Amino acid sequence: MSPENKLLSVLSGPREPGQARLPLRVRRIGPGEALGDVQRLRREVYFLERGKAGGHGKRIADGLDGCGSTMVVELESQAQAVATIRMHDFASSAVQVEYGSLFQVDRFARSWPLECVAVGTRFAVQADQRAKRVVDQLMAGTYRWAQGSGVRFWLVACEPYLIDAFEHYGFREYLPPVVYPGGVELLRMVLVIDDAAQLIECGSPLRDMVIDASEGVAARAWLQRSFEGVLQG
Repeated sequence: MSPENKLLSVLSGPREPGQARLPLRVRRIGPGEALGDVQRLRREVYFLERGKAGGHGKRIADGLDGCGSTMVVELESQAQAVATIRMHDFASSAVQVEYGSLFQVDRFARSWPLECVAVGTRFAVQADQRAKRVVDQLMAGTYRWAQGSGVRFWLVACEPYLIDAFEHYGFREYLPPVVYPGGVELLRMVLVIDDAAQLIECGSPLRDMVIDASEGVAARAWLQRSFEGVLQG
């Protein structure tokens, strides 16, 4: 199966006729700004799709929304959120407490300013919009934000069923999976910003967005040295 078909199989879901081709726009919601329709989207994906009524809790909104950048893809004509991801760099002490141990950020901190390491969370795509072009827009907009913010490493933790989707964009596992009580498994993955060789090798839609390939080479080399023996691929 081709990488694109793998991605579509992961993101497939029911679509209303014509919905997938409506014009899209990508917007950044800054720290502390109102999330608007993003909260509705999170509630649908994290609760209603899983048969959980109500939909209140940290996965809808929490304190970290006040210090993160939320990227959102909207239907242009309706201002309706159809895909979103929240980004934080690790300069924030709250982000370090919440995610530092999971991603072993202390190892990055020995060599990089923590502003250079960011984590993506609250990833959600509306069921009737799980098409490649929607996720491409979200990932491209977030990648552009990372470049403009000086981020060198974009981290995510995802369930195994999403690995094909993230690998399609250039992410790789850099630590072994973590398994929580109850058997929930998370894969710890990283995308090195401007790692042209990796983006080209995997056919990433982000490959034409590289600005400084030399920075990508240096960051990739450091990652391979620092996580030798566990970095995958």
